[in-house]
Amino acid sequence: MIEKIEILLQGKIPEKIDTENLTDEREQNLAEKLNQLITFMQEVHDFIIPLSKGELAETKISPGNFLGSPFKELHSRLLHLTWQANQVANGDFSQRVDFMGDFSEAFNSMIVSLDNHEKLLKRKIDELENALSHIKQLECILPICSNCKKIRLEGTNPREQDSWVQIESYISEKMEIQLSHSICPQCMEKLYPDFV
Repeated sequence: MIEKIEILLQGKIPEKIDTENLTDEREQNLAEKLNQLITFMQEVHDFIIPLSKGELAETKISPGNFLGSPFKELHSRLLHLTWQANQVANGDFSQRVDFMGDFSEAFNSMIVSLDNHEKLLKRKIDELENALSHIKQLECILPICSNCKKIRLEGTNPREQDSWVQIESYISEKMEIQLSHSICPQCMEKLYPDFV
């Protein structure tokens, strides 16, 4: 039995002890307890090896195996952490981790940083879309009447009077600018020579 304990202490799983040939009740009881320990250690081993490789497909640990309880708890938390990481990948930056010490701080800091970058990126996109909208408004060629300076609306018939609008109306509507009328010095001289 001592060799079985030595094998366990080396991190290996020994074969179980055959208890049928044991006649001493104390020896048989000790062998059964050692066999239970070997079973527990085998379950823990089968559970933590895949877990250490990041494989979260659960291997069963019997309910009475107190040695496996911390690993089952870790497995459960890693499953939840995986779910949280997927939520973050889908844009849910409200996720926080509070059960893994230094890792929690790093994870939470990363989420805050991602959230800030996402908000900044959205603001920049909005600014660029607004700028592009203004550029599109300004880059077209406007048909303007050479006499009265009315502008023909895009896609309308040039022969219909309703297709033409005052330049002030057009600019106010397209550029969201309000115009006020004034008179330049040259026109003042031409139109109102007595007031100059």
